[in-house]
Amino acid sequence: MNLLLEKKFLTLTFFNIIANLTVPLTSFADVAVLGQLESHTFVAGVALSNILFDYLFWGFSFLRMSTTGLTAQAEGNENYKESFQILLRSLLLGVGIGILILLASTYLEKVGFSVLEGEKEVKSAGGEYFKARIISAPATLSNFVLTGWFLGRSKSATVLVATVIANVVNIGLNFWFVLFLDWNAYGAGIATSISQYLMSAFFIVLLFKEKNRFFQVYHEIKIFSVKGYTSLLTLNSDIMIRTLLLITTFSLFRNYSSGLGSETLAANAILHQLILIGAFWIDGAAIAMETVAGNLKGNNNTVGLRKILKMALVSGFGISLFFCILILLPSEFLFELFSKSKPVVALAKEYGYWITPILLFGSFAFIFDGFFLGISEGKILRNSMIVSSILFFFPIAYWGKIQNNNHILWLSLSSYMLGRAITLGVVAYKKFFLIRQESFS
Repeated sequence: MNLLLEKKFLTLTFFNIIANLTVPLTSFADVAVLGQLESHTFVAGVALSNILFDYLFWGFSFLRMSTTGLTAQAEGNENYKESFQILLRSLLLGVGIGILILLASTYLEKVGFSVLEGEKEVKSAGGEYFKARIISAPATLSNFVLTGWFLGRSKSATVLVATVIANVVNIGLNFWFVLFLDWNAYGAGIATSISQYLMSAFFIVLLFKEKNRFFQVYHEIKIFSVKGYTSLLTLNSDIMIRTLLLITTFSLFRNYSSGLGSETLAANAILHQLILIGAFWIDGAAIAMETVAGNLKGNNNTVGLRKILKMALVSGFGISLFFCILILLPSEFLFELFSKSKPVVALAKEYGYWITPILLFGSFAFIFDGFFLGISEGKILRNSMIVSSILFFFPIAYWGKIQNNNHILWLSLSSYMLGRAITLGVVAYKKFFLIRQESFS
């Protein structure tokens, strides 16, 4: 049994890492291609605009997280009716929210850029990117749900193919629209929107392969169940609060960075992209943790949960350490992929070592995230994020803003990751190790 669990975890981790390597390529391609232009204004503009998209899109990433955990639990209990109910309810919710975002896009752009700090030219470039990328709202939120559902069913290879196709197209269109058609920031946004709709289309085609399984249980499915939506929204509300606090933390960091000048903002944007890439590597193990933990909860197997959590923590730290070693090799080549500006590259190199503590502490936080998402403990994640944001991040970040010091800003992110690791780790220890309960209440 233990060997089967370990094999499943490692297999899912492998496919998730490969799939996740392509996920940050969306923003990587936008930043890297725009960085080849003579002006760094476009890179800074996209970084500013992405603060809004973090709220508008990633603020609803609970659709992916809750879908994965709930689906894994249903599959672990062999409740296929519930698995399809989760998919259909979450899709309806995702598409509905996406359409509302699209309808309110003009107002959201106006309000958003009035709050953000930045030079006039940077805001103008950010606005062009926003107009193009906001078109993808319904597809992006649908992809969260579909990704979560396939991951919950242990179909990481399917997600891998979908993300590779979408991101290869995105990269190709970025080069065409930005470098050949001179659409600049607008072209980068359009490329991303097209790739998201293509990814949705691919997932829908794959759903038709599930038709036989669906028709076996469709007469029992209740999409518009009040109880079902209440349960879904209760879990989602906790995860949403957790996610919004996460986004707010990074948004404040970037907004405070903009007060240090466009070159520092661009340099921090480069480092942020590298942190995202590292986080997506580690998330390969974290998402595998979600699926396996959900299955184990469905089977009421607490002993298995303890064993797989230990394995995931070691795996996550190892992946993080390996990534940090690669990134911190003494070379400017990696930073030059993002920008042709020598001052921006020099600043990125100066502050680059902060990546190490952020990802090493973050590796524990990400694995614990996956663990509690898999067993649908949204309140624990919410409370941890509240403490980490208010106590571990904000005071230090505000100090950095007052002192106009970028090193202090990066210290605030390191402290924030440490806070998340400590708060989640303490709860996990008390709940699953100190008190050796053998079943879920």
